[in-house]
Amino acid sequence: MASFRPVTLTSTLCKLMERIVARRVRDCIEDKLQPQQAGFRPARSTLDTLMQVTSAVRRRRDGEKTAAVFIDYARAFDSVDHNCIVKALMSFGVEEHLVAWIADFLQGRTAQVRVNNTLSEDISLTCGVPQGSVLGPLLFIVTVDSLSKRLNCIPGLQHGFFADDLTIVCTSADLSAIQQTIQQGLDCITRWSEEHYMEVSAEKTEYTLFGARETNLLSLKVGETVLKEVRTPKLLGLTMQPHKGLSKHVQGVKAAADARLLQLRAVASPEWGPDREKLRAFYLALVQAKVCYGIASWWFDTSLSDRERLEKVQAQAAHIVAGIPKAANRNDALCEARLKPINEVAHRRALEYYLRLKAKGAVHAKIAESIFPPEHPIHVRLAKVKHLYSTIDGTGKQHDATVLQLARRVHFNTTTPGGLKADAPEKDKKMHTMRRVVRFREFDYQVWTDGSVVLDVSSGAGALVYPKEGRREKVVLGAGSLACSYRAECVAMEAGLKRLVDVIELNQTHRTRVVAFTDSLSLLMALSTGPAVVEDAILRRIWDLILRLVRLRVSVNFQFVFSHCGVPRNEAADKAAEQGNAKPQMYPAWVTDIVTGVERQVRNEMYLSFEEGRMQRTHRSVLLDHVRPAPKHTKLDRPGESLLAQFRTGTSKHFGWLHRVLTRKTDRLECRWCRAKDIGGNAVEGHTLAESAVDSANAPDFGIATRQSDPIICPLCNMVCARRQAGVVHLVKIHGLKRECALAMTKKARRAALTYKNGYTCHVCGDAFERRGLLVEHMAQHPPVVVPTVEERPKRH
Repeated sequence: MASFRPVTLTSTLCKLMERIVARRVRDCIEDKLQPQQAGFRPARSTLDTLMQVTSAVRRRRDGEKTAAVFIDYARAFDSVDHNCIVKALMSFGVEEHLVAWIADFLQGRTAQVRVNNTLSEDISLTCGVPQGSVLGPLLFIVTVDSLSKRLNCIPGLQHGFFADDLTIVCTSADLSAIQQTIQQGLDCITRWSEEHYMEVSAEKTEYTLFGARETNLLSLKVGETVLKEVRTPKLLGLTMQPHKGLSKHVQGVKAAADARLLQLRAVASPEWGPDREKLRAFYLALVQAKVCYGIASWWFDTSLSDRERLEKVQAQAAHIVAGIPKAANRNDALCEARLKPINEVAHRRALEYYLRLKAKGAVHAKIAESIFPPEHPIHVRLAKVKHLYSTIDGTGKQHDATVLQLARRVHFNTTTPGGLKADAPEKDKKMHTMRRVVRFREFDYQVWTDGSVVLDVSSGAGALVYPKEGRREKVVLGAGSLACSYRAECVAMEAGLKRLVDVIELNQTHRTRVVAFTDSLSLLMALSTGPAVVEDAILRRIWDLILRLVRLRVSVNFQFVFSHCGVPRNEAADKAAEQGNAKPQMYPAWVTDIVTGVERQVRNEMYLSFEEGRMQRTHRSVLLDHVRPAPKHTKLDRPGESLLAQFRTGTSKHFGWLHRVLTRKTDRLECRWCRAKDIGGNAVEGHTLAESAVDSANAPDFGIATRQSDPIICPLCNMVCARRQAGVVHLVKIHGLKRECALAMTKKARRAALTYKNGYTCHVCGDAFERRGLLVEHMAQHPPVVVPTVEERPKRH
């Protein structure tokens, strides 16, 4: 009963009012909150706290030890004093009418408890923030911010906050210094809690000394209670260890992932179930989200064996999603399922986190360098594109709620001209686009923008400003060597609106009508969300320009037009964008573009390794050159997708290389899929049996297969099946026979010369193996183009 928490179920109207108030409060306090608090803040998550703590543990030198205390508050949200909340809001400078509204919202609340049909009496709630409300978490982090300020004043003490989860950390080679610093922090927390009528649960508060093999080296107290030491503490879902490695955490993650993979197998099969993309979404949400939680903070501290355990989980999921056998190559399976190795996911998320910290300013850049020292693996990858950009585009300042009224005056038309689709004829596109353009011929200004990109080389942005009367204005600039097409379109729009603002302010024209044309529908969709929602810095800058125009009493319209369909002004903007490729590429780089550029360089190096022969090519890489399948093939069902994936990966569910057959007459490998006959399944009679490989005069005849486990030769296409049941499945699936007919044929099928007394042998090179698994691995590595002739082929004695 002590763990039960009351949840406030307020009305929809109340939640709407809370959101309005919360937005205005957040506009006032967000920049003033301490950076150690990561809970309930935009663009922050548990990863921030995990990074702060794990980096402090990781950075200790030889001989140093790190102590971490994990503070647990008893009923934190239910015990916050209302007067303390009001004082905290006033200290942040929140407007008085908002503080008064919040005080009235908190005070005078009552609650009732219903058990079955029995309803308790009203209970007055004199403290705490309503759990389940919109304002509750925000008011709590405002209150505990003063505790962060006090802890920052203690030398040598670091801390991380996520809502009410507080962790304090100290690193030193002197245990007495650690004891003194940590105890000073605990005393500070105790005093602050008493002042704010909150209670630290000493029984649940624990500490760990990292880097020490002995236990009980510290004596820490909360009040009069001595804290207990734990060897494997759990922080926000991450199980930590006092020494190097995170095997306990990996073990727990793998166990949870295996249990969820069973659920994935229960709803999927190569013959039935959802299509590949639905299974992929199911896996990403149910399994990979569990495996990769906070992975940027712990992946690089794990051992190679622990990493391989999680890579196997990803590989198993890829085989299930793609519907291919377990014998398929791991990389091929990941390509078919459109998944990445866990190592690539970890590197991408760590690199994104590092770059986003660098983009927030000098203070956060210093934190980024402490979390990711120069020897960190992400710097090796980042060095591949370091020469392609000079600076990182910042986050920009978020617009407050006061601009919402002005934003309503801007119109965005995100429909296509004439309702046409992208694959419509060029003639129709031009006709409907020109009809849309003609409607705005009486506007005072027209802005046409376009972008041009040459990957990893250069990009250009072009903008043309056409006044109703007078000379046009042209802007051409480089958008950066790493910019994508969307980024180049954004740069072009920013440049065009900036030139338009200068022209209108210079001419001092009022009551002006302006229309901006662009062929980037994604840009218009992003801008149409509003200035208070956009998070990208360049979108915020574009909205700054739009709001400047609105304040000048300018009517602003944005229209989408088709590109490359012969519209004169769009073609002119496209030529201007191409000219921008020759301009200096000094525009600040976007974080997403940098990460994508790094991944592109890694893929290029992998392709080069295959081309130079340093990495062995698989059957799929020979066929498709590592190209991933399309997200969705609308004409294929689940069995069709699985069969196509099996063909591309070159494996069978029952025996190795399904598509590869070695014929003795031609001494070469032939594609079984092309040789398979289309045979009906009505009866066995009338089928002309193919000449078996063992019918050769030089090959011995092993007679009829009498055991279920004997390998057999398919009577129709000479395929060697591992056992009789595999032959039945082969005849049903490949040749279309009914099961009764297939069973009758396999009972008279001849035994294959696959196994010897000493195990298994390769029918290409003659090497013998003790287990079938070793033979499968050998065949997977056997070069398909190197096939021995009849004279060179080993003879059985």
